[in-house]
Amino acid sequence: MAIIYQFSNKTFREITNERINVMKIATGFMGGIVKVYEREGTVIIHSENKKSSHASISTKNGQVKEWEMRYAIEHILKRNVTDVSIRVSDTGVVHIRNKEITSLPN
Repeated sequence: MAIIYQFSNKTFREITNERINVMKIATGFMGGIVKVYEREGTVIIHSENKKSSHASISTKNGQVKEWEMRYAIEHILKRNVTDVSIRVSDTGVVHIRNKEITSLPN
């Protein structure tokens, strides 16, 4: 049986203004708009420009959880799971990128 996560009590708060160093590095590397979100030791860095939308998720609490990835996809990237590609790096950072982009959602 599939578990359907309820996001109402599991939300990330935007901390972009508190993490200026991360934002500056990500903006210089990726370009476009960068926002940083956090919840209980898990950080999502979201970057978006005219050609792509990308989220990197890392945590100090072991592995990134499935609901955290779904939250990033549905609430931050504003995509469906079928519209993104997911890659996990050797360090455990989850990278989520839109598969193909013609225009970004508002």
